[in-house]
Amino acid sequence: MNRRYDPAPLQALGFTETEALVYAYLVENSPATGYRVSHAIGKQPANTYKALSSLEAKGAVIIESGKSSLCYAIPPDELLDSLETQFQQHRLEAKRELEALPSPSVYAGIFHLKSVEQVIERASTMVRDAEAIVLCDLSPGPCERLTPVLRKAAASGVLVACHVYADEEIEGVHTLNMTERNLESIDWPGQQINVVVDSLEHVLGLLSMDMETVHEAVWSSSNFLSCMQHNHLVAELLAIGPQCRYRGPADDVVEFVDGLTLRRFGPPGLEELIRRYGPDGGASGRK
Repeated sequence: MNRRYDPAPLQALGFTETEALVYAYLVENSPATGYRVSHAIGKQPANTYKALSSLEAKGAVIIESGKSSLCYAIPPDELLDSLETQFQQHRLEAKRELEALPSPSVYAGIFHLKSVEQVIERASTMVRDAEAIVLCDLSPGPCERLTPVLRKAAASGVLVACHVYADEEIEGVHTLNMTERNLESIDWPGQQINVVVDSLEHVLGLLSMDMETVHEAVWSSSNFLSCMQHNHLVAELLAIGPQCRYRGPADDVVEFVDGLTLRRFGPPGLEELIRRYGPDGGASGRK
């Protein structure tokens, strides 16, 4: 090969190292015999022929019939498109099989999230599944990452209200920004993300300023804890309402935020909490 080739990206797609090296060589040197490929990549002929057979099964190479058995590489774009199609098909099949499994009893635990992508994806999934209300306290980094899904939730009819720290404006979302304040001015040691959905579940995290690592982050589907976190965010929005720059569809920000309290809004999580532990449903919960 004309330059040093890294097989790792193809290996991440399910190829062995030998398969990745064989395919890359053939991309540059098709057609070629298996023996020639083996010599060029420095692998034993038996291992090379095994890799070629596997690549043929994967649709990555074509092997001519006959004595020469010349090998041709499928163009990379064609191969990658085929792999993406296969992945989507396998994903649907896996989703169908997993969803058919019986669900366990509800366990309202607290789970630590270890990566930024894990935090953002968990929050995004929660917002996508929202039915009634999403409350957020978002630093600029998390806000930028979540803006598309927040906008989509608002457009679907979900009430979305966010405390933000920069000059964000998200279409359809009630945003409250404390003017002339940012993370540096309050000596906050990172970028925070606080998202509560329907008072059913919440994510709370502190990420590094460069959005590369997680200092601390948790997710919980506890109704009780999520209801408490809902009220905490509403209290914060009420406190900053008169001092903030407000952008959104409401006419009176204070009156709007006051209507977000648990009792006044009545989100699904509160209904579930009362159903589970209230006078009619709480007997089993007091065992």
